[in-house]
Amino acid sequence: MSKLRYSRFKTMPLVLSIVGGIVIAIIAYTAYWFLAADEIGERIVGWAEGQRARGMIIETGEPEVGGYPLQFEVFLRQPSIDHSSGGWAWQGEGITVSFHPWKFNEFDLKFRGRNDVRYFDGEIWHDIHGVVEDGTAWLRLNDQRRIENVQVNLSQVDVGGLWGEGLASVRQFRARAERFGGYDEGERANASAFGSVGVELESVELPPGFGEEMGEEIEFLNFDFSLYGPIPSGDTAQAVRVWRDEGGTLELNSFRVRWGPLGIETNGTISLDGEMRPIAALTADIIGYGDVIDALIMSNMIPLGDAFLAKVAFNVIADKPDDGGPPVLRSVPVTAQDGGLFVGPVTVAKIPSLNF
Repeated sequence: MSKLRYSRFKTMPLVLSIVGGIVIAIIAYTAYWFLAADEIGERIVGWAEGQRARGMIIETGEPEVGGYPLQFEVFLRQPSIDHSSGGWAWQGEGITVSFHPWKFNEFDLKFRGRNDVRYFDGEIWHDIHGVVEDGTAWLRLNDQRRIENVQVNLSQVDVGGLWGEGLASVRQFRARAERFGGYDEGERANASAFGSVGVELESVELPPGFGEEMGEEIEFLNFDFSLYGPIPSGDTAQAVRVWRDEGGTLELNSFRVRWGPLGIETNGTISLDGEMRPIAALTADIIGYGDVIDALIMSNMIPLGDAFLAKVAFNVIADKPDDGGPPVLRSVPVTAQDGGLFVGPVTVAKIPSLNF
């Protein structure tokens, strides 16, 4: 026997062992994947049944699990959540949830088609329907299996029911939410910090006849805020009262909107008074205030005399661009107290108490 053949003969068992180990690993992983897929479907159904004790009726149909070999893809056909006791309900056309077998705390979601939402405003129920051309989301759970981070991206959303029979559309919607407060026995958030939220909307087309004075397109609307203070679970109205009584605040990191002639950039702090009315201390840059005051007059939201005084006062303190553009209020204080909204020294609107 030649040395070459002898060498090959000696290495053959090693090669066979490696190949055999790979085959066994593949078979074991495949068995694990299919067993886990069956358990995932059963757990979803069991979880939905368990939510009835919390007053939620959840329908998921028969979960369809795929995605072998690198991930699990769970498709839910016409899922729905009925939480009438909490004042809302939702039904979707379909949703796909994807996650990796080695990472059970991060999930990718894909959805499109029609979504129907019902909510109760304290007096009557409202029905909203929307159609999403393309929607994705990502969420991460913490060690207590509570949602810690969420990101949502929607493209071309058509919404009806918000303003009568008219249909509104949003070309792009992006949102994120992060919970950075701890929990005490799963009931209350850490007293110093709770979470943050950011929302961006681009090219919002309002229903015909809505916003005639300002125009039917909002070019963009962005806001970002952080919420501080304890928020108990359960009834929303009671949770807000506890948050207020414990000194809760909303830090408005930024708010930007461009709607027709109106442009606003502002930030500041917001809380609630004893009558559930906003208390705010903000600083803002405002362009197009004259057109806004005219719109308020047309909508009977401000008396003619107050509107005239507001224009005079704003024109005195506004910057006049050298290029002849509209005057701009820069770093003007915007405050809310005792049910009134003030821009500088001028009262521009009355603010009612929050109703839950």
